[in-house]
Amino acid sequence: MSVKPAIVIAQGAWQNGSSWNVFVEKLRAAGYPAEHVDLPSVGSTATPLPGLPEDIAAIRSVISRFGDAGRKVVVLCHSSGGVSGGNAVAGCDNISGVIWLAAFALPKGKTLNQTTNGPPQPWIDVQGDRYFLRKELVGPSLYNDLDSESQKKWIDETSHTSAVLFQGVSTYEPWAEGVPCAYIFCSEDKAFHMTTQIQTAARLGPEAVTATVKAGHSPFLSVPDELVAAVTSVADKLHEKANHY
Repeated sequence: MSVKPAIVIAQGAWQNGSSWNVFVEKLRAAGYPAEHVDLPSVGSTATPLPGLPEDIAAIRSVISRFGDAGRKVVVLCHSSGGVSGGNAVAGCDNISGVIWLAAFALPKGKTLNQTTNGPPQPWIDVQGDRYFLRKELVGPSLYNDLDSESQKKWIDETSHTSAVLFQGVSTYEPWAEGVPCAYIFCSEDKAFHMTTQIQTAARLGPEAVTATVKAGHSPFLSVPDELVAAVTSVADKLHEKANHY
């Protein structure tokens, strides 16, 4: 039986690494080396604030470390992490695939800001060079399938995200470069609606692997076991595809 791929997690905006801890441990218990990448654009106080290039470098560093150990990698991208994670695999020779989990997959030359087609969501509070969450509004969007106590816990653990992240230009399309790709839909997502997820997934082409979890935008919190089952099944399919190339 082939060695399981490592799963490197490229998170989205605002959420701290603690929100991924349970999910990462469940992946490891299932036999998959897994690592969540703390992205520089989330919660930074550096001057100037880091953005897309720094996030890409952080993810690529973890991919390279697994490569040095002889391990293939599947990158799991969530939300805005679809841009940083998708770009991070460029030039890496140990990639078995990329999974977008209710995530953005941008064409080359586009930015996250260009996908909104209007003002920010009402639960986003733009303060100069930082984007914050309006904690009194964000629960029904990011955490709609969690109870009120859990919503409060995870909202309190969010941080600001560098505004410059949303201005960063995507320069790489894994789906156009022969990288095995997959999309996991979150059917109850109120932040990144299914219609938008379906449109995004179509960009990956007809060979993309797909799966669906019945969950809101943060399934690693609300349904971690179901998400582990979906991710590992999809990752195995991508890994097999990559080994046949």
